[in-house]
Order: sequence, then C-alpha cells, then structure tokens
Amino acid sequence: MSVTSFPLTTDMLLAEVIAGDGEAIGRLAGLNPVFAVLLEPEHRNAMAGQIRLGEAARIAEVPFDILCAVLEGRLSAAEIGRPDTSGDADPAAPDGDWFEQAERRSAPHLDVRPLLASGQDPFAHVMSTAARVPPGGFMVVDAPFDPAPLRRVLAGKGFTSLGRQLGAGHWRICWRREEPAGLENEAQPSVPQPRRGPEPWQAADGTHLDVRGLQPPEPMTRVLDLIDAGTAERLVLHHDREPVFLFPMLAERGWSCLTVEHLEGEVRVTLAREES
Repeated sequence: MSVTSFPLTTDMLLAEVIAGDGEAIGRLAGLNPVFAVLLEPEHRNAMAGQIRLGEAARIAEVPFDILCAVLEGRLSAAEIGRPDTSGDADPAAPDGDWFEQAERRSAPHLDVRPLLASGQDPFAHVMSTAARVPPGGFMVVDAPFDPAPLRRVLAGKGFTSLGRQLGAGHWRICWRREEPAGLENEAQPSVPQPRRGPEPWQAADGTHLDVRGLQPPEPMTRVLDLIDAGTAERLVLHHDREPVFLFPMLAERGWSCLTVEHLEGEVRVTLAREES
C-alpha cells in the first residue's frame, strides 16, 4: 500500500504505513539515522512494530506534518530547517530531582546507544532491567533519541518517565516505578520450588512451566509453544537463567515480563498477556 493512498494520523503504526514502500526507510533515515537500525528487517528490532507516527515524529524531532511530508515524498530531509532543541526536556517539575535521586541510589543506568549503533536490539536488556526495579525505584537509560514507544510500553507497567536532551543524538530518560496498589492480595512465593518436569501445571497465580535443566533452544520453544496455544494468560516460568533473548519474541506476541526473581536454584520469571 502506498503511503500517499490514505490520510495519516498520529496513532497509526509506522511499520504498517511504510509497508510496501521500499524507499520510506531511506527517507526517514535522512531525518534520523537510527530509523535505519530500527526498521531494517534484518535487525528485527522489537520496538519497530510499536512505533506510532506521532512517536516517529518525536524520534525525528520534527512536527507531525513535516514527518508526513517526508513519508509521502513531498519533502526531503535536506529541505528541513531544524531548530536547536539541545537541552529540551519534558515539561515536568521534578526533572532534576528524579535524576539526582536515581544517582544517589545507584539506580541501574543503561546506555543503549552502542547497541543500536551496532544493529543490536536493546529492548530485552531494558525490559530485563526494568523487571528488577522495585516499587519507588529508578532506572536511567541513555538513547540516541527520545524512546517514545519504550516510554509508552513501560508506562503500562507502572513506570513514570522524565526525559532530557543532553545534546545532538543523546537523550537521557529516567523511569520511576510507582507504588502498586493492592499488593497484599498478590503475594508471591519467595522460595525456589523443586523441579516439576517440563509439563505445565496450574496454580493460583497462573500457569507454571519448569524448563530448568533443558538444553537451548528447548526452553524457549516450550514457552513460545505454550503461549501460541492461547491457553494461558499469565505464565510463571522457572528457569536456570534470565531468558533475555525470549523477551523480544514475547513482545511480538503481545506478552510482557512482569517480574524477574533470582532465587537459589532458579530464576523465576512472571509473564502476562498484555490487555488489548
């Protein structure tokens, strides 16, 4: 489908809009080279399918109508005059306070710019780190653009974020996990369980699957097969290690990681299907 055959709106998915337009990625890369990394099929970036046009405009640092003109081929990146946005930040009062708190608490701080520059997908690393942030805790990420889709995904998991642009191609985002309500009704076991074998079983907190002792790629295969069967809405995975390569595949299927617990003898990962 040609980009010019239908009106563009901010909530449209970028990947769907440019599908079939072989030159669209090149036009977008003229606005910000990171689009080439995010959208090229061989990179298989987990966030690419979640970028909306309004968010793409933020990544490109241009007004929405300018983004549309570039997508439709009516305007080239070279023709766009760019204002100096260095130092811009979210219009939120506690900006400095949040970053200072995160530094004082030695909060996790990830710089995903080298990963993106080398064509790697940082989504799993960010989500894995976020899963370990306690209520009231912070996480800081340096990125080459304002990661609006990631901020939206983590907002759905109870995070609030503040961003500041430190310079050209350098954004710093601070996330804070809000205190959840009703935790007294959601107590989780805090001790490892004996091995139960590879067959799933049901418990009060969802479907459980024990893949400890299995050789790769069987743990990932069993998880994806169970999810693809459509019989589970919440999955508690008992694993030998943190399955970082599983997270992007879960995101593609509409699943997300809620918690990661490192216990003696197992890593317990709680996964859930995202609400549509």
